[in-house]
Amino acid sequence: MLVLLVTILCCCTAFAGAQPEGLLFYASFDESHHPEYTAGPDTTEAQVSLTRDGGGRIGEALIAKGGFHGIEPFLAPWYLTAGNIDREAGTIELWVQPGEGLFDDPEERRIYIHWWVERDRHLAPKVFRIDTRGGNLRIFEQDMADSDYSNHMQIPVTWQPGEWHHVAYAWDGGERVVYIDGEEMGRSQPGRGLPTLGHFFNIGAGNWGLGYAEALIDEVRIWGRALTPDEFGGWE
Repeated sequence: MLVLLVTILCCCTAFAGAQPEGLLFYASFDESHHPEYTAGPDTTEAQVSLTRDGGGRIGEALIAKGGFHGIEPFLAPWYLTAGNIDREAGTIELWVQPGEGLFDDPEERRIYIHWWVERDRHLAPKVFRIDTRGGNLRIFEQDMADSDYSNHMQIPVTWQPGEWHHVAYAWDGGERVVYIDGEEMGRSQPGRGLPTLGHFFNIGAGNWGLGYAEALIDEVRIWGRALTPDEFGGWE
């Protein structure tokens, strides 16, 4: 009986360690684009390409570029929003390795995380997006009923192709904080939680999985609470 109790406790401890408090979504892309953990539904669809032989930040990574491994155009994996994000408090974090030309075109938007919604077979306006443009990391939100951005931050970066960088966006009520490589780089207080979210979100591209990021993306985590740098998952 004692041995059985010890075994159960060990299993519970291992389970808790594998799923830290507040973790809602985790995808490492080590074997497929299917997430290792989702608090909500596990629906995911896409034709995607992954690195091989340890080409990611940790293990393998999602190749969000056109023409890799015979896939053209790149189609991003998409997941259901329900249960995998909390509008009132949370953190999105991921590792990004820029490819050639990521910042070259000042009008081009390279997309890492994009929430969208389908109504009557038509796409509604973008509601939350992390992208790059003109040498800046841009993080912005747009409510379904509002044509203006409710929150929009642009942070200059000097990333070079082949470098890995950690990006985190944390919110709690009305406050937003952007961290790059573990350092706070931007803060704003628009005075409310995230805007109304769409039914699905893409990683590595925009609507319908098009408009790829021209980057490798790895270790994507979404939390149900605002984290500080010492709490980021997979941080080394």
